[in-house]
Amino acid sequence: MIHWCLAFCLKHRRFLDGTGFYSLHLSQHVLRTVFLLAPTLLLGQMVQGQTLQRGLNQPTDPQSSPAAMPPAQRTAPAITNPQQVPGAARISPGLSVLSLEQAIKLAIENNLATLLAKERRNEARGFEKEARAGLLPNISGAAYQASITENLAALGFTPGRFPGFNSTFIGPFKNFDARLRLEQTIFSLSALRTYQAGRAGVRVTEMEENLAREQVATFTSLAYLESMRADRTVSAAQSNVTLAQALLKLAQDQRDAGIATGVDVIRAETRLAQEQVRLSRAQTDSEQGRLQLQRIVGVPLGGPLTLTDPLHFVIETLPAIETAVAQAEDTRAEVRVAQAQVSEAVYQKRAAQAEQLPSLVFLGDYGVSGITPTNSDLPTRRAAVQLNVPIFNGGLTRGRIQVASSRASEAELQLASVRGQIEEDVRLAFAGLRTTAETVRAADLSVTLAERELEMARDRFRAGVADSIEVVTAQTVLANARLDQVTALAGYNGARLNLAAALGRAQTFRW
Repeated sequence: MIHWCLAFCLKHRRFLDGTGFYSLHLSQHVLRTVFLLAPTLLLGQMVQGQTLQRGLNQPTDPQSSPAAMPPAQRTAPAITNPQQVPGAARISPGLSVLSLEQAIKLAIENNLATLLAKERRNEARGFEKEARAGLLPNISGAAYQASITENLAALGFTPGRFPGFNSTFIGPFKNFDARLRLEQTIFSLSALRTYQAGRAGVRVTEMEENLAREQVATFTSLAYLESMRADRTVSAAQSNVTLAQALLKLAQDQRDAGIATGVDVIRAETRLAQEQVRLSRAQTDSEQGRLQLQRIVGVPLGGPLTLTDPLHFVIETLPAIETAVAQAEDTRAEVRVAQAQVSEAVYQKRAAQAEQLPSLVFLGDYGVSGITPTNSDLPTRRAAVQLNVPIFNGGLTRGRIQVASSRASEAELQLASVRGQIEEDVRLAFAGLRTTAETVRAADLSVTLAERELEMARDRFRAGVADSIEVVTAQTVLANARLDQVTALAGYNGARLNLAAALGRAQTFRW
């Protein structure tokens, strides 16, 4: 079985055209669905829907300082879903010719998936800065001028209890203070682990951006291949129309010579009409494929576009399958994403566990205080070292540890699953490449034999020893063989693309 989405595409776009053989046609809705599913069909079950949510979304403690803030109180972005690779978010100047290399480059620059992945990386860097704040000095300043009245009775100074206090109300009097405050964490293992988790989160988003680039490259190559396949189908359909016109002329000449009948001419005319319908459908498919490619790449829609990289049948020398699996595990972005997620989850777990440990903070302030800024103002200061010892917070820390431990286990399981999926992708890609190579050879032979059969049927009809039924039958066989040849060639190159994607080399893939 060809493990490639073009087989899915061709399977769902065939319908009987009333003559007993298949035509190729695909509505725009189905085409869009196939392209949205293409990366998954190419790469198998990747990380997409099983991506770990890195933020634990715990409620924020209003009494916590930046140094004491747990790492779970932030939400990191999710990975790009390969089933939802969209079109371009930017438009580049129109191009009249487009190679596969240019298409991949433009798509990576313009596609929404890669642009969003880049913004998620910038967002993760913001989370990293937030986490680092718990290790850096926190400096603030404040100044105030107050007018105060006091009720001494509220402080226990009632009239008659103390000599000289006949009234409990004093004031108004003025008070002024201007001060700089410094808070610096001396030691907090939780803050350190939180920062390390923030750095690991940046690493995750960098790997996710690489994964998005790889997916967009695969998606673009698939669209490029579909457009080339549609163009080749148009060429084959045009050849079939030209052949039908020649056979119609032959039938008319034979009728005029008294060798054939009007039925033979009607058969030839019917066949020509059918081939013209096929040509019209192929041209529609070609236009849809070209628009889809332009939308993905990010060039103006509807403009003239010539694809410069034709399809070839080139037998590649494949490495040993075990070697290919090892290479895929080293190069596939899905593995790197999963590994980075494991590292981040481990740091989050350590940060939650470190919340149970004491922390040491330096507190200091310096300023002036007095009645007013110019009256009785004197410099004052405070310097202190504060030891914070967590004793009981209602089980909040234990809950965070449990959640972080579970997330770490999930990340490790996800990594193991991704490794297994990658091996399956590589083995399926190898099998598909071998199968499609044999299919191309068989399709080429079918075209050669169909051409020979048609030539013999034409000679028999021209000699008057057979009617046009043999010619129309042979013509039908040749038309189908030509379309099968295009399909087989596209399937083989699709299998090559599938293998490149399975090895994590979609961005450098060329026909």
